[in-house]
Amino acid sequence: MPRPSIAHRYRIALEGRAPFVTLTTIAVLGITLLTAQAMLVQRDRAVLDAYADRLLLQAESVAAASSLTLEQAAALTSRPCTREDLAELRLLAFTSRYVRDVGRLHEDRLICSAAWGILATPARMPDPDRRVRGYRLWGSVSGIVDARVAADMSAKGDVIVTTSPSAFDRVDQVEPGMGALVLTRDARHIFQRFGDVTALDPFREETWIDLGSTRHSRRCSSTFDICVAARAQQSSLFSESPWILIGLCLLGGFAGSGLGLLISAYQRNHGSLPKQLQRAILGDGLTLVYQPLRALSDRRMVGVETLSRWCNEQGEQVPPDTFVPMAEQQRLGGALARQVVRKALVELGDRLRADPAFYVSFNVSATDVVDADFRAYLNAATAQHRVARQQVVLEITERSTTRHSELADGMARLRGDGYPFYIDDFGTGYSNFAYLAELPLDAIKMDQRFTRAIGTGSAISQIIEAICVMTRTLEIGLVVEGVETEEQAQAMFELMPSAVAQGWLLGRPVTVDALPVA
Repeated sequence: MPRPSIAHRYRIALEGRAPFVTLTTIAVLGITLLTAQAMLVQRDRAVLDAYADRLLLQAESVAAASSLTLEQAAALTSRPCTREDLAELRLLAFTSRYVRDVGRLHEDRLICSAAWGILATPARMPDPDRRVRGYRLWGSVSGIVDARVAADMSAKGDVIVTTSPSAFDRVDQVEPGMGALVLTRDARHIFQRFGDVTALDPFREETWIDLGSTRHSRRCSSTFDICVAARAQQSSLFSESPWILIGLCLLGGFAGSGLGLLISAYQRNHGSLPKQLQRAILGDGLTLVYQPLRALSDRRMVGVETLSRWCNEQGEQVPPDTFVPMAEQQRLGGALARQVVRKALVELGDRLRADPAFYVSFNVSATDVVDADFRAYLNAATAQHRVARQQVVLEITERSTTRHSELADGMARLRGDGYPFYIDDFGTGYSNFAYLAELPLDAIKMDQRFTRAIGTGSAISQIIEAICVMTRTLEIGLVVEGVETEEQAQAMFELMPSAVAQGWLLGRPVTVDALPVA
């Protein structure tokens, strides 16, 4: 007897289940189309976000160049508008990548500049479009010296600089249907426009549930009063090839029951991972590694950063970026922090007691900082292991929405107990100058994206110099993250001889048994 064909067996299996199969097919087809639209949106969102990031980085570089030139011109000791002064101004304009001209003001009149020399008749400057922290800003101002010239200008004190018209040449090409603005946080001053911005809302921030045909992106600098708002259209599945729609419909129709089983299996497997993590945190299942922190001056190891590691019950390594947020979602962040503190003090206790200058740092959330129970646990643990509190550095993470005022109070209490505080990954996310103004800090850890820019010719190096100047002014320490080459180490040593650094050049994360002696 011949064996029934696959199609025949499939038809028999479905007999009597037509209504269920129809509903399942419709549901899976809808999910398939929705998933395809979400993937299309994600693709276009990634493109728009990448462009907004590039545009913001360029705007930060231009702002850094203008600020640096203003400060350098203000520091000149020559008499304004003399031959010596004009020569110095020309040198500043020549060496700055994004500044076209540098001039002198007197009573809101331009009296001389590197490009125009001494003006026979001083040119009156119009009222600035924006005043912020001592700076005066003009956008596309024209007719100052020559009616044919229009440019962005900024001034501080009696010094004024003109931004090069080509400052944004590398990012001024936008895709069809895309528009972007470079503007201040309150959107009252627009520095640059790109593409079609007629329907662009400068305050619109897209969420994951926005699956329509229009994409929105908003990025703000942590250093300057600069934001980028961008918009793009045509994220629609129906604007793609009709063959794609036909293929998706066929896929959804034939995959009904199988996809349901696959989703159920995935949900069961995914749901078990938080339970495994819960057992690991409550059952002492984490392991620790330590990354050396070395002084750049003599490469001496002055401390270590504690990093937690976790293997699930299948023996697979789960990255901290996955399990730490998962622990906090289950309200296990405090228990995780306690396990890390206890294990580190046990493993490093002998070394900490033998060398009072050696320290260990921990990542803590703002929730831990304001938790009175965590403070009591920390004090009890250091006393039990006879470790000085100043040898336990607490690094603030950004995973909590705790208000700065509450965080500052919690930090003040812990610092009163003797624990130093660092800001981790300074220069990204919410780590900005507001932390320095509102929170009691001992040092900042400069994010590794700045370190990677060293030696690449990127204008971001000027931001690194500004961070170094800021730390010296505030008399706080600097820890440089992500040092992987000798060039990076030497460059940071020249900028900040007192800095401490960490990275693969200076030591990879290892267990306590493999930790170097010095």
